[in-house]
Amino acid sequence: MSIAADAETLALRPVTANRLPPAFDRMRHAPHLQWLGRPFTYAFGALILTILGSGATLLAPRLLEPAAFGTFALLTSLFTYAGRADFGLSQLADKQIPGRADSDVLKAGLDILNALWLVGFVLLALILPLLALFGDNALPRFDTALAIAGGIMAMIANGPVTLFRASSRLWEFTVVALILQLGMTVPRLAGLLAGGITGSFAALAAYYALCAFLFARPSPIRLRRRLPLLAMARTALPLFAFNLSWILYLGANRWVSATLSSPHDLGLFSLSASLAMIGLGLMSTVAQTRYPRFLARIEASADACSREIERELFAVTAVLTLIAAAAVYLARPVTAVIFPGYEDSTASTVALAAACIPLGAMSWITPMLVIRSLRPGIDALLLTGAGLAVLAAAMGCGHALAGIDGQAWGNAFAALVLFTAMVKLMHGLGMTTGRGAARIVAAQAVAIVFTATLAFSHSARAEVGPDAQGLVDPPHWKTIFEDDFSTLNLQSATGGIWLPYYPDGNRSNGGNRELQYYVDPRRGGDAPALQALEPYRLQDGVLAIRASQVPESLRARSNGYAYASGLLNSAGHVRFLYGSVQIRAKVPKGRGLWPAFWLLPQDRTWPPELDVFEVLGHDTSSLHVTAHSGLNIPTGEKSARTTGRISTDDLSADFHVYGLTWTRERLVWSLDGRAVFETATPADLHKPMFLVVNLAVGGDWPGAPDARTPFPAALLIDWIRVRQSDADRRSEAKEAIQ
Repeated sequence: MSIAADAETLALRPVTANRLPPAFDRMRHAPHLQWLGRPFTYAFGALILTILGSGATLLAPRLLEPAAFGTFALLTSLFTYAGRADFGLSQLADKQIPGRADSDVLKAGLDILNALWLVGFVLLALILPLLALFGDNALPRFDTALAIAGGIMAMIANGPVTLFRASSRLWEFTVVALILQLGMTVPRLAGLLAGGITGSFAALAAYYALCAFLFARPSPIRLRRRLPLLAMARTALPLFAFNLSWILYLGANRWVSATLSSPHDLGLFSLSASLAMIGLGLMSTVAQTRYPRFLARIEASADACSREIERELFAVTAVLTLIAAAAVYLARPVTAVIFPGYEDSTASTVALAAACIPLGAMSWITPMLVIRSLRPGIDALLLTGAGLAVLAAAMGCGHALAGIDGQAWGNAFAALVLFTAMVKLMHGLGMTTGRGAARIVAAQAVAIVFTATLAFSHSARAEVGPDAQGLVDPPHWKTIFEDDFSTLNLQSATGGIWLPYYPDGNRSNGGNRELQYYVDPRRGGDAPALQALEPYRLQDGVLAIRASQVPESLRARSNGYAYASGLLNSAGHVRFLYGSVQIRAKVPKGRGLWPAFWLLPQDRTWPPELDVFEVLGHDTSSLHVTAHSGLNIPTGEKSARTTGRISTDDLSADFHVYGLTWTRERLVWSLDGRAVFETATPADLHKPMFLVVNLAVGGDWPGAPDARTPFPAALLIDWIRVRQSDADRRSEAKEAIQ
């Protein structure tokens, strides 16, 4: 052997072990560790680590508020995109390496590894400067850079895994793949606990950079030679287009939701989407170990192929439908226990579980479709391009009808459309017969309709118990307070009912990052120029609480706030312990508007709190009701919340009566005299409460107003009424005497 040939052999040897540390070589030959090379070990280990990685993802909502979790979810999508941006080199390994001679395998493996490093450095060199110059302020630039860099290092580190799988080196494949998957558990969670979102992505970037240098170091000899990049690109890019387009589609719903939703609602939707992605990830993990054998079975004949695929997809559809049906009944109680503060996401979680029926089937069959396709790049463009257009349109329509719940059901519709297009492509490739394709699509449609019917019927039954209707407004209860707003009776030295700001004197709610200043219209209150914005206006027995933009010249008088609005509270003048409270009101429409009617404790503690109604101006077809408790507050939350989100007609179109009946045992909310939600009364909600009604602008939940938000905007109030039973009035009087 010549010196040059010997040098080449020495350079190629490390790719066989893929530059693994010496300890790996010793472990590889240890008799008691040979079980690591069995297919079952990878399948079981990957499943466990995927679950653990999912656990780390699911701990994030317990540590982050919904708005922050929305940012975390978008950055996670960027990490995933960067981790798959290998321009088809992994698919190229699957296509070129199996069945080749050892020397060819070694050369191809070295070329692929070195090409991965080259692709990674080019991407970093292009993306990071662009991010510094043109980065979107909606996402923190430094965190975005960490997410992208971490994903690129993960992509490089995953190169050896692909080579080991393609060359059937099961022991090395199992060990390295499991080590890489471990990065999504302990390092990510430790970073999140230590440094929040930034810490999480910094830990991921560091972990995968270390793995890349341990397992995937490039060969200097091969780097000095010219890589066959053009030939590799011609073969790899079409395969890459199919794989990347699928990944883009799966993550696109969060980005579409980000354009439609407030930061708070994006966080709720992102939790539902994360749960769906975890399920799809588990499906892909199992499919990865199954599809090589399945692919061999379907090669026999067209009829055999169609029968096998049909049987396989029927089984997958049945399992996924059972999981979605279980989500209908378990989503709310499980969310309340594991993700307190995210209860409003349960309806969208069920809808995305339904969307996972076709998406899970697609995850199961896509690897086979990529291999069988004669033009994967064009097929990917046609399938996913149309799928993304349908997804955006369906989510937009769904959002207009029912907020994030409608967005989630839009996902289910778009997924069924995309699945139908994929089955049509399979038929064109001879993978299914015409009748078989029709049966497959019909089974999916039936599964989604069944899940939707189950979800809507369960939601209608679950919100209120059979006895709740009797507590809405019992006829024998007596009215103890009523204001019909023929005048506005503001508090003064001689009496009055309403104070036009918070009892402690605050003019806004900084904890929610609201954007309004509550104006005092009384003589000697705020500057006349601010009072001229008329935060309160009476007309024909209706009070309008109005939100207006503050001119730049007046913002020094409004503490710098850009909006002026109104808040009324009855602290010290109207309070009650148990009873029925109602308001007849008409809410405004417009992004950033946040009308609410709520109760706070007379002793000024917080929590607890009772929200009779909250409506977001960008989603006036949803009624939000909440009981806040100060007991057993989840980590990272400000209160323990029991909340309901009720889908309604457009509440801004007319006046409605919003009510809450509060007893020692139960809380029952109503809309127009019909009970819509109930829960047990928390143990710390047994103290007198006073009334608060306001029109807030902006904040973490509704987001800021946009150019289409109408100003002035008005919350119209016809009357407010409090009623009590004789027993409760006697009990309250006795408590007051004591």
